[in-house]
Amino acid sequence: MKHLITALLMLLSLPATAAETPNIAQNSETELKADKIYFFAHSLCQSCKDAYVYLETRHKDLNIPITDMKERHNLELYKQCVKKFNIPNQELTLPLICMGNSYVMGWQNNSPQTFEHALQQYKEKQH
Repeated sequence: MKHLITALLMLLSLPATAAETPNIAQNSETELKADKIYFFAHSLCQSCKDAYVYLETRHKDLNIPITDMKERHNLELYKQCVKKFNIPNQELTLPLICMGNSYVMGWQNNSPQTFEHALQQYKEKQH
């Protein structure tokens, strides 16, 4: 966990502007909510931007706000998601999308399919 905190603090210290990553959440939550989709990202992360474009073009109706990792208070929510899914420190990356009992970490070629499957499961449990 020490490596996670060190890596994230380094990431948080990088300069970034809200204009680089739209739909930034002004999140004041302290606990993960089971009925909410979280999109942990950073404005300098290209994979985060790719995931954002995918979500904006295919799932704009979900209105998933970005929980920006440059905001220190969002680190606690990120750590809760990591703990919930027992994600090993060496696998931690951004973006991290948490919804219900599923998550998508990183954004590669197969991530859209992984996201769609997780979203379907999430929606089924919400009804």
